[in-house]
Amino acid sequence: MQDWQTYRLICRLAPEPAGLERLFQVVRRRGFVIAQVAAEQGAEELYVDLTVSGTRSVETLRAHLAKIHTLRSVHRPLEQRFIVAPVSPAVPVAG
Repeated sequence: MQDWQTYRLICRLAPEPAGLERLFQVVRRRGFVIAQVAAEQGAEELYVDLTVSGTRSVETLRAHLAKIHTLRSVHRPLEQRFIVAPVSPAVPVAG
């Protein structure tokens, strides 16, 4: 038995009445459980921050989500350990 993993996906969808339901349906059909959803309607897009749990590959889920015709993008946010702190500006050398 595999351990359940939790993943976060950020999606942008075209504004369509059934778009969000279609997204949820693909997630469930691929064996994932929706743990948390935050959605916001923009002027021309629907932004969805989705947290899912499952034992399958999240990259496979991402590939299936990308096939939804109203989905404009889907990506996983960078984990904190990969975010590099900004470099401080160089101090000018007096000369």
